[in-house]
Amino acid sequence: MFVRKLVEKASKKHHIGGITGLRAEDVSPRLAFHYGVPADAALLAYDPALHVLAIATRNGQIKLFGRDNTQALLQSPSPVPCKFLRFAEGQGVLLNVNIWDIDTKKLWYVHPFEKEITAFSVLQNCLYIYVGDSFGNVSLLKLDLGQTCLVDMPYWIPFSESYGSGANVGNEVEVAFVLPQPLAENNRVLIIFRDGIMSLWDIHTSKVVSLSGKSMQQQSHQEAKTVTSACWACAKGSKIAIGFYSGDIYLWSIPDILNAQNLSSMSNQNLPLQRLNLGYKLDRVSIVSLRWVHSGGKAGRLYVNGFSDHAYLFQDYFSSLATKYPWFLSMKDKHQTSTGSADIHKTRNLYVTGHLDGTIRFWDASCPLLLQNLMIKQQNEDNSPSGTPITSLQFDMSSSILICGNRSGMVRIITFKKDSSDNRFSFLHAKQGESYNVRCIKLKGAVTSISLISNSKRVAVGTEKGIVSVVSIEDASILYQKQLDCRVSGGIASLQFEMYSHNGYDKNLLIVGMEDSTIFILEEESGKLLNTNPVQTNKPCRALLMQTLELSPDDPSVSDTHDTVSKESLLLLCTENAIRLFSLSHAIQGMKNIINKKKPNGSCCFASLIHSVSSEIGLLLVFSNGKIEIRSLPDLSILKEASLRGFAYTRNLNSSSSIACSSDGEIILVNGEETFFFSTLCQNDIYRHVDSINTIYRKDNSPREESSYVVKSPREKKKGIFGMIMKDTKASKGKQSDANGDEQFTATTSEELSSIFSCANFAPVSEKRNSSIKDDENIELDIDDINIDDNPQKQKGPHFPGLSKQKISKGFQSLREKLKPRTEERVNSGNRKPEDDTSISQVDQIKMKYGYATNDDSTSIPKMIGNKLQENIKKLEGINIRAGDMANGAQSFSAMAKELLQNTKNEKATS
Repeated sequence: MFVRKLVEKASKKHHIGGITGLRAEDVSPRLAFHYGVPADAALLAYDPALHVLAIATRNGQIKLFGRDNTQALLQSPSPVPCKFLRFAEGQGVLLNVNIWDIDTKKLWYVHPFEKEITAFSVLQNCLYIYVGDSFGNVSLLKLDLGQTCLVDMPYWIPFSESYGSGANVGNEVEVAFVLPQPLAENNRVLIIFRDGIMSLWDIHTSKVVSLSGKSMQQQSHQEAKTVTSACWACAKGSKIAIGFYSGDIYLWSIPDILNAQNLSSMSNQNLPLQRLNLGYKLDRVSIVSLRWVHSGGKAGRLYVNGFSDHAYLFQDYFSSLATKYPWFLSMKDKHQTSTGSADIHKTRNLYVTGHLDGTIRFWDASCPLLLQNLMIKQQNEDNSPSGTPITSLQFDMSSSILICGNRSGMVRIITFKKDSSDNRFSFLHAKQGESYNVRCIKLKGAVTSISLISNSKRVAVGTEKGIVSVVSIEDASILYQKQLDCRVSGGIASLQFEMYSHNGYDKNLLIVGMEDSTIFILEEESGKLLNTNPVQTNKPCRALLMQTLELSPDDPSVSDTHDTVSKESLLLLCTENAIRLFSLSHAIQGMKNIINKKKPNGSCCFASLIHSVSSEIGLLLVFSNGKIEIRSLPDLSILKEASLRGFAYTRNLNSSSSIACSSDGEIILVNGEETFFFSTLCQNDIYRHVDSINTIYRKDNSPREESSYVVKSPREKKKGIFGMIMKDTKASKGKQSDANGDEQFTATTSEELSSIFSCANFAPVSEKRNSSIKDDENIELDIDDINIDDNPQKQKGPHFPGLSKQKISKGFQSLREKLKPRTEERVNSGNRKPEDDTSISQVDQIKMKYGYATNDDSTSIPKMIGNKLQENIKKLEGINIRAGDMANGAQSFSAMAKELLQNTKNEKATS
């Protein structure tokens, strides 16, 4: 679609005498509705229980699609890209690290994270969430629907345990994907690191079951591999497909839960089953996404999506989605049939569009789901379809006349016949030759501007060549033409018929605005140029809007300095970088008298006048980055502003971006496959059925029956490479079934999984950091940290070979020096007064700590402590002696062994 015009039922004239300016309380800019697929869509998620599709964008928006054409838009507080998107299936909850309620369409909860999140996966049967970070760790969250929050769980998978022998502190590799294994979601999870290492983790034992992908690191002659996508490629979780930035796709075998006896042979697999490269020669097409679809016993289908600066890969998975969801189709291919007469009588807003194929379409814009009422196909003189893009449109509701021009310079005047009904939209039943007729005229250059004045039965047409033609509507004849010069290459941007009155003198004018912001004023009847010295901006700039205004003398927005000009007409000129108000009387005389000027912050791409119900007038500005401003007149101050996130305007002949505005401030902005319906004034009930269309899901409603739309896999004609790889031979299946006959797999229940995740399997990162020892030589022994036992039984727990005999002796000597002053201090404390003694509770705590019963004799405490210390010293000395004896015994044993070895060698030599 190229050109659009929005026509409301009660059309207003642009020139109204004695108008007043809008006030801030009259303005309420807001997005009324968003239709279609966002232009910068990046991620997809689907809830099969509720039949809801979610599409995340790169600017923090999430679009939801449900049944019966329902759709809604979610907007996060900050415009940051969505990295992850998952549903809690059947719960009405959408997760993108935060929690969204799709019933209220509001953000429920924002979870704080200390590290960068790089992977996100949901266990659907128990609502636990795996979160991978940039340090290679995987943590667990629980979705608490009662409290509507995410709860951190003690269970976690540290990088040092899951990555294998190559895990080093300071050399971590971020987690790329965390995928629960099919058929064993509650038992195993596959962790895929960014460098291609894959670790199959057992949740019960908290250890690695299988480690694959080491060959990725061993390819030293090639550059490092970077994982960009991954998906399971088997229903039982025995194969995984990995996509890389280089365009490679590797297929790996993973031990499934049913083949535990083959675990030893597959635990350290370094070679993939197959390598595919879908790039062409040296072109690198990064594998953005992989999707495997089960085919019900037949060979599955792997859908690949790749993208680079020079090429892209796409198979037809999304075409099957378009079959299930009609809104994936282009707007120009939808709603081809006209609505009935009953629907036309309900029409309140009419939306007229001109298309690149030369067609003109009338839409009922009373509801944001646009319904096509009428389509007119243009014909050439030989009755062949024109196919030339429409470049300009003008529709006059009062006279039911439509003027359109195309790129080749053809102008068509379409006059609709009125019937006896009271419905102003009855012409939408029109058929060529019966209800409307067409007259054509050919001009030089593409048509760029059209202005229609119904009372004089004339139309002014401007072209890209700078030619203004005034045409009679009755017979489509040219009354006169005028060639106007432009400072730069460009044509006519704006045309306006105006009745000018000054000091009792009335004159009909035709005001012409060039694309470089030069303004010419012609006499309407003859085309005579009145201002030989045209009004111009200092520098050429693209003109967006040119309009005459006549402000009321009692307008409160008019200051004292404007009293002299408030009684005459003003000329409003909006360009891409400035807004100017000129005196029309001075402009006619060829003088540039600027009454007011403002420079907006940004590049403006569209401007229009808007009217309130009581005929107050304001200025609407739309910027190329999506910002929208409403300004007052004539002071041009900002009343209110808003922003359309995700809208980006591009201006060229083949652009799919377009903007149309009605006089009551309703804007329709089209950007590719999405349409924004934006309201600016304080009006209610502008569009019908918005609430019902926005209702994706209701919590109080049970899920409906399965949708009639089903995505069917294409028929398998022959087995490709992937099908041959995926096929398991009958012989191997037989052997596996025999081997598994004596072995049964018991799936972990949700209750058991909750118990596992509620306990810490490894020390938290903070505790490990606090307990680490940086310098073995600076070990300080505290008496409270020593547990001495005379039991000579061998210790079952871990031992510390780093603590040698010399280190222990050094520690003992340091401990002696520390104990002596402490003992004297505690003995001397017995001579203090009773009021200085330790409280009873503290004394009891000391007794309990050292294994003594509590009593009231507090004077014996220092003595008991001293005895305990002396006992510990004796035990330490005994350990020191035994350690020395063991060392001497070891040396004697070594000497005996050497002697025995020498004797054996001598006996062999003599024999």
